[in-house]
Amino acid sequence: TEKQHSSPDRGDFHQLELLGKTINVTIDLNGASCGCNVAFYLVSMPNAGAPGAGNDWYCDANGVGGNWCPEVDLVEVNQISWHATMHGCSKPYSSGSCDHGGYGVRFGQGHNDFGIGSDFAIDTTKPFVASLSFTDPGVAVSAHQGGRSTAQHIQDASNVRDALNEGMVLTMSYWGSSSMGWLDSPPCSSDPAQCPASVTLSDISVSSGSSPSPSPGPSPGPSPSGCPGSSSACDCAWTQSGANCGADDGSECFCRCCCPFKEPGYSCKWHAEFLDIVV
Repeated sequence: TEKQHSSPDRGDFHQLELLGKTINVTIDLNGASCGCNVAFYLVSMPNAGAPGAGNDWYCDANGVGGNWCPEVDLVEVNQISWHATMHGCSKPYSSGSCDHGGYGVRFGQGHNDFGIGSDFAIDTTKPFVASLSFTDPGVAVSAHQGGRSTAQHIQDASNVRDALNEGMVLTMSYWGSSSMGWLDSPPCSSDPAQCPASVTLSDISVSSGSSPSPSPGPSPGPSPSGCPGSSSACDCAWTQSGANCGADDGSECFCRCCCPFKEPGYSCKWHAEFLDIVV
């Protein structure tokens, strides 16, 4: 008999329960661009049936390997695009009971929030932190890099609520294909993927509550503009006149680059809450 490559026992897998919590991961894409997919996600494994094509108990919402179950794609990403997608399934799990396409949010693909170079809110040539806060019924999705950030919100993730309550297994994969248009087209074409040999996922953490603001670093004190620090610390080109600012992350660069575009009377978190920030 062929050796089994995993176990049918739930107790052999760490089941993450993320409702009311935040998961963070630092991602270094190392040049993984068009046609590459760095995936960091949750599945309800082990599946309840027989082992799949790989002689293991892996499952997901598209039946890769032959078995089906709920899937929460925290990160499917390359330098061009990042998708976060909820794939619910109803029991008994099968192709017909699972949401193959899912729904969620996407960053990049020609928008100025995420891409290659310093003109983007998140420069994907450098490491960044991806954060997902499961606020129930929604999911707050954000990326942070130095003083920059971008954020979106999945309004309703109730289709995966039961799976999250029961616990899901953290899974990682990295692969390339000339058929990755669902992730990165436009602007990518169907040219064969040119993926680096490795990428890095590090500093994985789970914490209670919502995503903490990134550390702003030490401040030399308030300036006349009301924002601490030196204005030379922040290159504001990425904001596109405020269009890419997103949520206030409490950083100096948000204060300097985005607060001028806020409504009159808005008080930036950096100025108002700097002394209370907990990292």
